[in-house]
Amino acid sequence: MHEFSFDFNDPVFDVYGWRLSLQVISPENTYGLPSVQVEPADGGVRIRTPHLTFAGGQQVRQGTASIDATPVDDGIEVAVRASLEPEIRCTKLIVSGLPRGELLGHGWTRERITQGGTTVHYPMTTHSALVFLALDESNYIYFESLDSRVRAKRFTCVERDGAVTLELIHEDAADEMTSSTQAPPWRIGRTRSPETIVRRHDSHVAAAFALEAWETRTDVPDWLRQVSLVVALHGMHWSGYTFNTYDDMAEALDFIASRIDGRRVLAFLPGWEGRYYWQYGNYRPEPLLGGSAGFARLAAKARGLGVHLMPMFGANCVNNRLPAYEEWGAPAELRSPSGLVFQGNRPDWDVSRSHDPGWQSWLNPGAPSWRSHLIGQVTALVSTYDLPAVFFDTQHVWINDPRHDLYAGLLALRDELRSRFPDLLVAGEGWYDALGAVTPLSQSGLPAIWPEGFARYNRSFLHLSAGDPSRDSTGVHELGRDPFRLAPEERHILPTLTVVDGTLTDGREGIERVIAQAHAYAKRWL
Repeated sequence: MHEFSFDFNDPVFDVYGWRLSLQVISPENTYGLPSVQVEPADGGVRIRTPHLTFAGGQQVRQGTASIDATPVDDGIEVAVRASLEPEIRCTKLIVSGLPRGELLGHGWTRERITQGGTTVHYPMTTHSALVFLALDESNYIYFESLDSRVRAKRFTCVERDGAVTLELIHEDAADEMTSSTQAPPWRIGRTRSPETIVRRHDSHVAAAFALEAWETRTDVPDWLRQVSLVVALHGMHWSGYTFNTYDDMAEALDFIASRIDGRRVLAFLPGWEGRYYWQYGNYRPEPLLGGSAGFARLAAKARGLGVHLMPMFGANCVNNRLPAYEEWGAPAELRSPSGLVFQGNRPDWDVSRSHDPGWQSWLNPGAPSWRSHLIGQVTALVSTYDLPAVFFDTQHVWINDPRHDLYAGLLALRDELRSRFPDLLVAGEGWYDALGAVTPLSQSGLPAIWPEGFARYNRSFLHLSAGDPSRDSTGVHELGRDPFRLAPEERHILPTLTVVDGTLTDGREGIERVIAQAHAYAKRWL
């Protein structure tokens, strides 16, 4: 984490026992506040500045900032406003002098706080805009944003001078950045019951994003509520290595359905379209896996067994060497507020140890050109093969793109598909709280503790990188190998089986364990 090489000289204001400071950040510099008085105002206190400072207080700039704080039961609620010509990128509310503890930030996993610091990004690296500072097993300080939109939040935690500092950063939507900003309310408080804070925050999120309980969600097909087993049938690796042809997949479904009612099975198809990721953006049955005839046989076999097929599509990632990419792809490339092109996680697909997949571009589903292209391909597949479900890879990737609202694009993608296919299940890879309104079924991003905010509205299954029971193969995924394991025994996590070449012959013991778990899940929960 980078810092200034000098003292920025932020004044520290004592607000109901909390030590607060504020910075206003534009695309061209960072500004602080002069020392002013804390004044009473509207049942709380106000800090209001006539101008801003910069360069450690050496220089002055025209602009304003204010902090309004109101007491709440367990702490304070803080409103931050600022104005600065010509544009503000974000505001940073700084809470200093905190006791030492552990940060519960990335998925609410515990992290030791160091002088190097750590930054938690919502929505990219944590599932909700709420973090905790755990002082011990029964005392916590919480930091919460009460935003009703998906907008960038950054929580930076660092050790300074024997104490802890928390930076609470709100960034406006990039296409809405102007000379004034008002952050949604921040709440800062102490609690002995973090579960209570989580429940309260969950209620806010549910109201803000219109989340519905799993039992009454209208985007959950009736058949999905009877599923107790997800089988990931891996097709073709990025390199062209074939794990399963379409006929192999059909054979695997026959085998599975001889041990559990096919209506209990959701068949997930990563790498069905050919070379995994290389083919992203051009979805059709792969000739080397059996072509359209083979895929039609697989779809018919699944219907006959009562199994539900769910092929995988990329929500936002494509091969930029595809025909007409400049028309439908280039205008949709994801960019940061400052204009940097997003490069994603850059897998080392070719094991050259370079992590340089220049052919791989990341696109914004909010861009009409990409969304239309993707919807057209999904529609053709669903219509031709009567598919009951589709899965969107990396749907959780979020960037504050100045050209198109990414989250709004996901909502539009969902709505258009369901307007064409009202009973279609739309599932996806990752999850954050607002994304639960888009896809009721997802693979990753769940909170490490206090899972109720996910479980009340959603269901999950093991990630496609889960190892198979014959040799721990992750199939098409770039991870390579991952130890075979059963899904956790939780109502919101479906038992999951990975099938690659050799799984049916060499992984029988593990297969039977997963199927036994699926039977037990159905008996207990369904």
